[in-house]
Amino acid sequence: MASALAPAAPVHPAVVAVARRRGRRRTTRAPASSSASAQVETDADVIANHERILGIRDAPKDTVLMFSYGANINPYTLNRRGIGPTASAVARAPGRRLVFVHRGGYASLEEAVDDDAKDAGLGERTRGALGTVHRISKTELAAVRRWEIGYEMREIDVVVADPPGYRGGDEDEHEDGDEHGEDDDAREEDEGGAEDDLAPGERRVRATVFLTKRTARLKTPVVPFSEYVAKIVGGAESMRLDEGYVAELRALASKAPASNERGREYFDIAAEWSEDYGFGFGAMFKRK
Repeated sequence: MASALAPAAPVHPAVVAVARRRGRRRTTRAPASSSASAQVETDADVIANHERILGIRDAPKDTVLMFSYGANINPYTLNRRGIGPTASAVARAPGRRLVFVHRGGYASLEEAVDDDAKDAGLGERTRGALGTVHRISKTELAAVRRWEIGYEMREIDVVVADPPGYRGGDEDEHEDGDEHGEDDDAREEDEGGAEDDLAPGERRVRATVFLTKRTARLKTPVVPFSEYVAKIVGGAESMRLDEGYVAELRALASKAPASNERGREYFDIAAEWSEDYGFGFGAMFKRK
């Protein structure tokens, strides 16, 4: 079983550039499944980035992992909004699909129920929606929470891939069970997502994700609008997500309407929730 996260290195693009300029490399033995004499050279900065994601290097107690699957896939997008991840890595959310069911045509994740359904979403071939997991401070997470209107925080398992030849950081070493330190009301445990067999070199980490609230969920999925999906495609290309997954995103972009061309379906939330949305839009879009 091949990993949908390989061969792209799970690393912030800026770190790759720094590593290449410095020319610093660390040689690590290949896993036991490879030839005993084989050696894999891995950039030291790539390893450092990976271990920050795992929480076994330079990861203070006031930091958390956040899984981004939409416009925030690219860490540079977060940078422009005042959020500075100390590490970023390609990741997938097993058993979940990328769907555009958030009010206005924005993204969310849903559990995969029927992959043959018309609106099953993206992620079936890659065994889960793809994105980026970022290590950020709790203060930064609170800032993200303020601008993610209509979303709620949940904790889910996501999967990251070790750099080639990496043998450190056993899973039991880095998760202390209370890393996030949030109150239960602010972030709920999400037990959804299918049990997932890990490919060689993959491991699970716990991350915070923003999922659409029922009060902001559209009745039916829509095609994301062009300005928004362009940011997702750009982030996916920058982080070198699986080529097939990126191709699916580009296909959506090819038929996406402009933001000012969105129809009623982009704001058609369930009638029982429309008055509770909290921003005065309920009466405006409520069906008679």
